[in-house]
Amino acid sequence: MTILAWNTALIFANCLTKYIEFRNKMGKTDNIKRAKKLKEAKRKREQDALIATGLGPAGKALQQRNASSGIETRLNNGKIKYSELLKEFVHPIVSETDDISIVKTKYTFGVHAWNAATLREKSEEVYQLAKKSISSIMPDIPEVEQLFDELVKRKQVEFLEFKSIIAGFEIKKIRGIDYDLTVATTTLEDL
Repeated sequence: MTILAWNTALIFANCLTKYIEFRNKMGKTDNIKRAKKLKEAKRKREQDALIATGLGPAGKALQQRNASSGIETRLNNGKIKYSELLKEFVHPIVSETDDISIVKTKYTFGVHAWNAATLREKSEEVYQLAKKSISSIMPDIPEVEQLFDELVKRKQVEFLEFKSIIAGFEIKKIRGIDYDLTVATTTLEDL
């Protein structure tokens, strides 16, 4: 090997070494970031799959609460998902800026209105008691009866075919402003 070839080989080897070091240094940081993003995406997919089957954080909490009360919990494998119905029903009164405790309060109000509207078909007296109880629970909010009446009317117009009573619900914050909602229902005949 000539001196020129030897020098060229050394320069090439030196450049190659520096390139590999640079690639490894930059690649390691990028790989760490990429691995974190992939891990978070996988966790989100797994959690979304659990939520879709009713086994998300809220579903587990509702099952545990029911088990401690001696109530059997069965997963809904039907086409109607009352958690989705309830989200749609309560949507007009829930804001993206609400924290999880305000969201829970608004869902409680919505469930009360849903059940009152459903029970109204069976007994007007029970409906009137439900309406009076909401006024006594929230006396400091003057518009509470009007909002209650609007939600009841919405239930009767847009959700009339859904006859189940919402027996309980559980909300868990999962990420950002997103939350997991699980709903337990019963039929009017079971009351």
